[in-house]
Amino acid sequence: MARHIDVHADLPSAPPTTHDDRRCEHCGRPHGHTLRCLPDGRWLSPEGVWFDSDGHPAPWPDVVDYAGVRMSRSVVGLYRRSRAASKPQHLCRRCFLDSGRDTHRQVARIRSLMRFALGDLFEGAYSA
Repeated sequence: MARHIDVHADLPSAPPTTHDDRRCEHCGRPHGHTLRCLPDGRWLSPEGVWFDSDGHPAPWPDVVDYAGVRMSRSVVGLYRRSRAASKPQHLCRRCFLDSGRDTHRQVARIRSLMRFALGDLFEGAYSA
């Protein structure tokens, strides 16, 4: 599972960045801004340009698409996929969860099964 790194002193190879210029390495979302996001993954940058979920410029949405807009605060953190991974990445929460979706699902499933196992151990078998 990935680990969030708060302190840059942990990683001397990471370039020092301020909160103002930090951006997601996958989609380009800026840190600390409230963005307008559409259900299909497009988002409006503070400069007024729409981008798709991969960070490429996208067409402006029509009225029907824009009806589903929601405001989302972009938080970019420094993550590394595992302790063995040598290079940490600046990722927003969306890209972090999207990049590790299979791993997150496996961990959630194992935790759920562990809860059932503990219940079986101490309270007997569940009746469905």
